[in-house]
Amino acid sequence: MNRQDDDRRKHSRNLISLKAEIIGPALGKVTVYTHDLSAGGAFVLMPRDKCPPVGSAVTILIHGALPGEDESNFGARVVRITDQGMALEFYDFDFT
Repeated sequence: MNRQDDDRRKHSRNLISLKAEIIGPALGKVTVYTHDLSAGGAFVLMPRDKCPPVGSAVTILIHGALPGEDESNFGARVVRITDQGMALEFYDFDFT
């Protein structure tokens, strides 16, 4: 990632490993771990061949993401896939 990409970010990322579940029509329910989390989305560690296509809508349940909640549920869409996993953009929640 270059400096220009960093400048386009709306929310700063926090490196954090939290247990999560991704739920989607083609996936069922898959347990993953976050690599980073921001107010606008998350990057989850997952084999590339298991990731749904870019643009897919999923639900992500993240354990311990918000203070006072054991599990937080977010609607998200897949925006990028890498060899390490996939970037998700939250579309029904904003931490700010």
